[in-house]
Amino acid sequence: MLYSVVLLLHSWLRWGVVVLGAFALGKSLWGWMRGREWTAVDRRVQVAFVSAFDLQMLLGMTLYFALSPLTPRSFEAFRMNMGISQLRFFGLDHPLMMLLALTAAHAASAMSRRDGPAQQRHRTWAIGLLIAALLIAFAIPWPAMSVGRPLIRGF
Repeated sequence: MLYSVVLLLHSWLRWGVVVLGAFALGKSLWGWMRGREWTAVDRRVQVAFVSAFDLQMLLGMTLYFALSPLTPRSFEAFRMNMGISQLRFFGLDHPLMMLLALTAAHAASAMSRRDGPAQQRHRTWAIGLLIAALLIAFAIPWPAMSVGRPLIRGF
């Protein structure tokens, strides 16, 4: 029961992360290309995205380490299970790529907070978001994949 609830929250929150990430990326690219000032709104969008992503990672790690029926099986015979696409994807690929994406987002956020020209701050944040977005796109279990999941999970 708890597994289903956390999985549902993890599944739905991903859209908040994706939408906030796309908005933050658009805003940072606009600021970079137009040479706009770094504003309090830019910072709030940055904090909202990183916070949503942090919560998403917390839910994912709860699934991974405490609730998932796949994780213990993927660790039982790790080398052998790396040949099973579903166990490899959810046991290694997905969490590793998402952790790298979160690291890129945090690093870009921290680097963009340093004093410097506004255009440089927007550029740093935009590049970090692009890296994070690529990693996220590769880590999502898209429906067309052999390990795919539905885009919208029902209640």
